[in-house]
Order: sequence, then C-alpha cells, then structure tokens
Amino acid sequence: MRGLVSRGICGFLLLIATVLSGCASNGGEPSVAKPPPAAAEPVGDVVLRERTVPIDLDLAIAVFGDGLTNGEVDDRVFPTIRKAETLLLPVTMASMIERSGSLAIVRVVHGTDVYMPLLLEGEILRADGAVLELQVTLRGADGRLLLSRTYRDEAGASDYPVASGTDPFDDLYRAVSNDVLSALEQLDDRERETLRRVALIRFAADLSPVTFERFLLEDSRGKLSLSSYPADDDPMLARLQRLRRQDELFIDTVDEQYGDLRDQVEESYALWREYAFELQRYGESYRASAADRKSSARRGSYAAMQQVYASYRKVKIQEEDLRGLVKGFGGESLETIMEVDDGVVRLSGSVDQRYAEWRRILGNIYDLETGGLP
Repeated sequence: MRGLVSRGICGFLLLIATVLSGCASNGGEPSVAKPPPAAAEPVGDVVLRERTVPIDLDLAIAVFGDGLTNGEVDDRVFPTIRKAETLLLPVTMASMIERSGSLAIVRVVHGTDVYMPLLLEGEILRADGAVLELQVTLRGADGRLLLSRTYRDEAGASDYPVASGTDPFDDLYRAVSNDVLSALEQLDDRERETLRRVALIRFAADLSPVTFERFLLEDSRGKLSLSSYPADDDPMLARLQRLRRQDELFIDTVDEQYGDLRDQVEESYALWREYAFELQRYGESYRASAADRKSSARRGSYAAMQQVYASYRKVKIQEEDLRGLVKGFGGESLETIMEVDDGVVRLSGSVDQRYAEWRRILGNIYDLETGGLP
C-alpha cells in the first residue's frame, strides 16, 4: 500500500501546486510550526443539524491559514501537505455546511477581500492524520464576531481506510456547521438584511471609494454600519447589483476549480492521512515499549523498532520528494476565463492576482458607465 501512497502523493502534489501559486516561496527550507496551544476537548460524536429552508445569507469560507511561522522545527509538519490542506479543508467544510441546508450559498474563496454577508476563517493548529484541530471564526460583513472556537477531532483505526464520501474528521465539520447555524439563528430579519447591504456597499466602495465610502460608518471597535443606502429604484443600485453579479461569476469559477481539485486528489490525500496515522501509531508503540523496558529492564521488540525506523525514514524521503515537486510546479497556476458584456477576459497568475485584475476591470466598467463621476 505504501508504494501506492508514494505514487498518489506525487500526483496529489502536482495537482495542488497548479492552484497554490507561491506555495514554494520557502523552497527547500524546513517547515516550522507555532508552539501548540493547550489542546481543545474533542468534539465527540456529532449529529448534523439540518434545515429545510436555508437562511437567506451567503457565506464565504476563506482558504485557511497554515499555522506555520518562525519558531522551532516541528517534524510532524510537512509544508507541502499543509499548504494543500489550507485549500482542501475549507472545501470539505463547505460541503458539510451545504449538506446541512443552513445557508443559501456557500463558497470557498481565496482570501478575506471577498465581500459577502458572512466570512468564515480557519487556522490549522494540527493536521496529521490522527488529529485535526482548527481555530474557526465567523464574522458578519459589518465586522461583528459571530463565532470563535477551537475544534478538535481525533481519528481512530476504524476511520481508515477512508470510505468513499467520508472524512476521518466528519464530526469536526458537523460541529462547525451546527455552531454556524446556531449563531445565525440568533440574527433577526433586520440584522440579516443589514449584513447583505453592508456587504454590497463594501464591494462598491472597493470599486469606487469616492462614491461609496460615504455610505459606511465605522465605530471605535471597528464595527461598520450604514449612514444611508440607495433607494430601490436608484439606477446606481441597479448598476451596482449588476456588477456584483459579475463579481460573483469569478468567485463561483474559482470555487468550482477548488472543488474539482479536491475531487481529483481526494483519494491520494486519504492515503497520505492513513500513512501518517499509521506512522504515529508506530511511534506511540515504540515509546510505550521504551518506557516499559526502562521500568522493567525487559528487552523490547527489535522488529517493532525496525518498523518504526523504516516508517520514519520513508517519511523523510517523501518529504524531500515533496519539496522537489513544489519547487518544480509552484510557479504554475490555473487560468480563469470570464465574459464581460460582449468580450472575453483571460486572467492569469495567482488567484490573488487574478481577482485583483478582475476587480480593476469591474471598476473601469463602473467608471465608464458613470463618466467617472460620483
């Protein structure tokens, strides 16, 4: 099976690197991880809450933070895999929230500069096949904090091999989905409408600050409110909503690319997780054996020690292979093709670069339609 894992990981990383441009910025440098905080309690067995009528709000899930920073080297963290997980984990989370029927639309977006009524951010604290631990926050477009919690789930031997359509940490994703739903159910209709309007005006202010920044007020805590809002029959509002729909076409295109990528690498990633899980079990077995020998002066299993060493050596070889793949493919990225009125626009570069260019194009369209006047 490990031969399959090795081949699967190569294909897995080749596909990932075509989207995660810049993931090779550290080249072959060793990865480091933040000092781990006190572990949260595992979520346990969680039943997904579902709604027959979704809440009329759109949710953006930003690509997760990788949890890596300058500090002590942590041999458990493989930078290439971690970079991939920053994309794969939010896609899995989006799928779970969609399954619950809680929200009208759920999209995975490249960053926090996408203005939607709700934004969910995550930071990977631990992800190694045995444990998944995430710091999750949910904010409204007005800046209010709706949810902040650390989630932890632990995999068991029964979770591997991973069955099709499942994830070893499904309970964690169910817990996040349930908490998101609970937080949104506390908002009344007026508050939800405010979030939709603030999101639209923030998008507008990014296109034309001179025209739209006057609609926004910010208090000392950073919370946004509206000083006014265009009337329903205002041509400016109709123009703005049309550009917003164009912007959502780009967001949807990138979201689909993320989903397609996850589907392609899902099997390889599952094999990698299983391999990492087995490695940790071997390590724990070895440490227990060593402790037993120290206390009772009995000899441990030489075969078990050989197995631990062979697994560790295998991982280190894989790490070098992964670094080479990232260095070779990290500069490539997908192209996004968008239609604007009667023309077709081809966007290239990283997702951040493509989105910045797309916003510039929409801003130019707005200026042309209004003559550049507020």
